[in-house]
Formats: sequence, C-alpha cells, structure tokens
Amino acid sequence: MSKKLQRLQSALLDWQLDGLLLTRRDNIAWLTEGASYYVVDRAEVGVASLFVTADNVQLLAPDNELPRILAEEPMPFECGHKSYSWHQSMDSVLPQGRFGSDQRLVGYQDIQPAMVALRQGLNTNEQHRFRALGREAAKIVEGVARQLRPGVSEYQIEAQIAAACLSVGIRPVCTLVAADERITAFKHPVPTRKALERMVLITLGAEREGLHVSLSRLVHFGELEIALRQRILLAANIHADILSATQSGRTWSAVFADITQSYQQWGFDGMWRCHHQGGPAGYGCRDFIVTSVTKGNVEVDTAIAWNPTLNGVKCEDTFMLTQNGLENLTRSDDDWPKITLQRGALTFS
Repeated sequence: MSKKLQRLQSALLDWQLDGLLLTRRDNIAWLTEGASYYVVDRAEVGVASLFVTADNVQLLAPDNELPRILAEEPMPFECGHKSYSWHQSMDSVLPQGRFGSDQRLVGYQDIQPAMVALRQGLNTNEQHRFRALGREAAKIVEGVARQLRPGVSEYQIEAQIAAACLSVGIRPVCTLVAADERITAFKHPVPTRKALERMVLITLGAEREGLHVSLSRLVHFGELEIALRQRILLAANIHADILSATQSGRTWSAVFADITQSYQQWGFDGMWRCHHQGGPAGYGCRDFIVTSVTKGNVEVDTAIAWNPTLNGVKCEDTFMLTQNGLENLTRSDDDWPKITLQRGALTFS
C-alpha cells in the first residue's frame, strides 16, 4: 500500500467519513503518482473517480472510459473497479454512507481544502519528476526565446512553446505572452495577434504527470534603457528577499509580511497589491496563493513559485525547499543571463 493512500485512509477517521470520492485531476494525480483521468484537456475534473474507504479503493468509471484507464494509467496500489453506462449516473455504483468529495456535491462533505493540505510534502519520486520537468520547461522557453525576431506575433510564440511542450509530454496549461506595451498593461496577458517590436515577456505554467512548474523570461532587442534595466534589477532583489524569507517552520503569513516589506524597502510600497505574489506549487499551478491570512507553515520538500512583479517586468521561477535549502527547478543547462544576489550566506541567481 502506498504511503499516500495510508495518509488518506487515516484522514477518513479524523474527518469522520465512511468514504471519499476523488474526481479532481490534481487529487487523482497526487494519489496515483501521475494518473489523470481526463479527456478534455482544460477540464478540472476527469471522466472517472476513485472511491476510497478505510480498507479498499474502487475505480469508478463509465464503461466507455474504463478499458483505457485500466490499460494505460498508473495505479500504485491494489484497486478494484466498477463501471456504469455512460448515460447513467455514477450514483448507481455508490453505496450509502457518510461520504466526502473533492467537488461540491449535494449530500457530500466538501474536503477539497483538507486535500490541498494533505498533499503537501513531496516524496523522492515526485522530486525527481519535478527536477526533470523544471529543466525541460526552462529549456523550451529559453530555446524559443533565443530564436525570436521582431515581427513574430504572440500567437506564433505561443504555438512554438506549445509544440515543444507537447512533443515531450508536457501540457502547457498556462502560456502567457506579452509584447511591448502589453507587458505593463496586463498582469495575465493571454496571447493575441500583437507583433513583437522590441520586448516580450513569456510565462509558462507546465504540467506533466500532475506536477506543475511556472517560469517567466524576458527578451529585449537592442540596448536596454537605464530605467528598464534598473526595474529588472529591483524585481530580482525583491525575489531574492522573498526566497531568503522562505524558510522551513516559518508561517506563510510571516513570509507574506516580508514580501510587503521588501516592496517598501525597494521603493515600491503597496505595489504588491497589483498582482498576486505566488505560493506553493505541486499538483496545482499554485496549490494556494499566499496572503496575509494564509494559515500553516512552510515545510521542507515543498515546491514554491514566487512571481514578484513591477511595471513592465516580472521575476518568476519554481524552487524546491529541501533540507539543504532552496533548489531552483526551472533552470536549463543553457547559459541564460542571470543576476546573482547575496542574502547573508545565501546566493540566488
């Protein structure tokens, strides 16, 4: 039996539930080490569920979906299965009892917030998968970025990134591209027909086997204006401050207080209000966005993606907090230009 399943079955006692219905793709991927029962790529839920009780697990799926799932999806623990006709409800194969669900269903206890907390902490297999995903995602974005020329559209940049991702089994779940004035105008710039003139911001949220990394890169043609170069340096300094504050055992709310203080220290008091600053990643692009009222503590073996943002610039990578400190996951082996900053004994690039 997997340790994750043991944790989940133990949680059933704490939640005073007879069983638990998991249908969200993030929870399925977490429990099974990478399965994703989806057909529609952008859907939050899959076409099948796992029904977990204190002593067994059942895969519940329509009869037209079950054969592929049994043949191709990972299952790291013993699991039975039940099918039902595609034109019938899953209720036909569910017993009676006190059940929870990761969706808001009538008669079920909503356990999704508790599931996000339960998912925290990456095992050795997940850490290896995270490292591989981060390197490949960075290599893709930086590879596309190096080939760009003025005149290419944001759509074309998105297409190049998507093609490179899909060819290695990465799902580009969030691809943002902003050329020139759109960088400052919009915090989440969905790609358009706009043609690149001088500068572009590329952001990629990449998923594979349920795990997510996020990164952003800036490209500029010609000499940088002094003011722009200074803003890039200031965003990097804020990012370094945030990373330095991200230490095991600290509360998330204390880290957020340091984030607001950093913006103030570098002359941008209150600018953190213009965009979220990120938070822990894992089986979601962000498992949750950190704010002043976020509960809980920073833990080791957690992936974290911060994204400090100033007008026209953003600094974003995904890190993993290990026993030895923060490890940058979204670094390729290529010589992408870096800014190196010190925070005490810590060095951040």
